[in-house]
Amino acid sequence: MGLIPNPINLLHNMNQPRVGIVTGGNSGIGLMTAAGLAKTGAHVIIACRSSQKAQRAVDFLRSHTGNPFVEYLPLDLASLDSIRSFVHQFNERGLPLHYLFNNGGIFHNRGRTKEGFELIWGVNYLGHFLLTHLLLPQLQKPTSSHIIMTASDLINSPSIPWHQLVRTTPCNFITFYRLSKLCLVMFTVGLARRLRETSITVNAVHPGFVQSNITLGHRLSHFIGLGRSSLAGAHSLLQCALSPQFKGVSGQLFDPLGQPMKLPELVTNEDLMEKLWHQSCQWTGLTHSSESPSSSFNPEDGIWGPFSLSLGDTQMQSMTHHILNDVLPHTPSKTSGLNLGWNLLRRGQWGSFLLFLVQAGKQEFHMERHLDSSHIQALCFDPQLLETLRVHFGEHIFLWRSEIWVNAPSHQLIPFWHRDAYPQLLKGQGKRIHVYIAITEVNEANGFEYLPLSQLPRQPQITLKDTFSGNPFFDVTEDLEQYAMPVVLKPGQFVFFTDELIHRSMVNTSGKLRLALTLRIVDETVKVVSTYSSSIHPPVLLSTSP
Repeated sequence: MGLIPNPINLLHNMNQPRVGIVTGGNSGIGLMTAAGLAKTGAHVIIACRSSQKAQRAVDFLRSHTGNPFVEYLPLDLASLDSIRSFVHQFNERGLPLHYLFNNGGIFHNRGRTKEGFELIWGVNYLGHFLLTHLLLPQLQKPTSSHIIMTASDLINSPSIPWHQLVRTTPCNFITFYRLSKLCLVMFTVGLARRLRETSITVNAVHPGFVQSNITLGHRLSHFIGLGRSSLAGAHSLLQCALSPQFKGVSGQLFDPLGQPMKLPELVTNEDLMEKLWHQSCQWTGLTHSSESPSSSFNPEDGIWGPFSLSLGDTQMQSMTHHILNDVLPHTPSKTSGLNLGWNLLRRGQWGSFLLFLVQAGKQEFHMERHLDSSHIQALCFDPQLLETLRVHFGEHIFLWRSEIWVNAPSHQLIPFWHRDAYPQLLKGQGKRIHVYIAITEVNEANGFEYLPLSQLPRQPQITLKDTFSGNPFFDVTEDLEQYAMPVVLKPGQFVFFTDELIHRSMVNTSGKLRLALTLRIVDETVKVVSTYSSSIHPPVLLSTSP
């Protein structure tokens, strides 16, 4: 049946219940760390992505420690939304938090997190950065609490390649494993300094080469007698949190035997450490409130609204999931990628062809998706949208083009002040308008800003035209930029804007994906020029259902 918890510890903790969270607590060092906590009588929460593996771990811990206060909460460190959900579920229990073991991690996986960050760095470091910050209020409740980071001795790096942190993992993944652990140590030192006046200690521990399941080599090490056991590795983490010799010690990196290790050179670079902290706060959305009220816009400024679709919050959430998972990764309906590329080449639409290649490389196809699914059609033919269009533009209006805009954290879609070049694709003097629909929240930290036409003292000077899209870029002075206004919308709200609107996107510092749909609308007197022909859909009459 295994070891039974010490009855004295159990009795002690009945009077002062202690609570611990272990990320990656379903196997390896994490499982043994959770077992050590459970043996003291603590309430232990296993945090990991797989519910099946987590339940096996919970059953094992309960049976081998005799502690029934072991449970599981889902946590995917590759998703900032999952981290927020985990913290919300934990907070609902009304528990304090005495121990946070930031142990979960990956070594050689390749890809991106849900929000578009390099996967290894995003999971090992950035996910734990957000998790720790969101749990600080609960960590401050006890008279003493401890944050332990599972570090490594592979932490030497010449610099932080900022631009690569928002790209897919390259072939040399070991660089990003080193970088993730280095950043975790920098986070340890920076957080310890900020919490020096509190009862929270923050330390990082290198548990040694452990016979875990993080790589094939680690798995095989057990059979050839290399490395330390998971139990020994967990002991290194537990002693830093539980042993009296570490009382009041914070901001350190310890080796497997509990001896201080020399900090890497980059950690001693104060400016770099502060930049990492600032950037991480922006990337995870910790620098602004997510409760942004809607803005009100004036037609004289070239933009007006907001108006609301008839769809509710649940429907908008379903819409977001569907677009991200079932629409964007695939070429437009009824058209294979090969045929679409060939048609663009055959027509000499070089800009569109290059854009298609970019989208194919990212596996995100943004353009002309308005009739690709029932979900997208529900947006385009929403009764409230159609009624609002009729009031402003009459009965016979056509949707001739659409774009889905996805802005990932730390990205900026079009950083230059510009006007959309779509008028050059149309002929006729009739009505034309653009509809911008917020599918997720659009706020001052992830959307776009515009220059009110009524406030412009003069026409901005065009500096150049984008050869790719034809958009004119403007030289906007600081005096003009003082009039810039952000667009703030709740999910399911939309605004109209005209061809004259001068705008640019913002660097997404919200910590969340921003998803929006732009519809290009004209009346029956406006025609699409012959040199432009949609490869997907002809103009669609919006006065009737599809």
